[in-house]
Amino acid sequence: MADPDIVETACTRAWSVYLLINRGLDENDARRALLKRFIQKRWEAGNSEAELLAVEGLKYLKSLEGSTMD
Repeated sequence: MADPDIVETACTRAWSVYLLINRGLDENDARRALLKRFIQKRWEAGNSEAELLAVEGLKYLKSLEGSTMD
């Protein structure tokens, strides 16, 4: 399996893009922890490409919009 830094790289990329799209969002929003857990699980399932994990992470964050987290 690949280096666990891939998880951190993918999470950082996805979160920074998400913050650019959602400018009013706090950098320490609870969704960041959810994102990291999501990406960690995807990595553990065998996805070892940081770029793809970041894209999947962005899709996941988009799916959380409209939830009661706001």
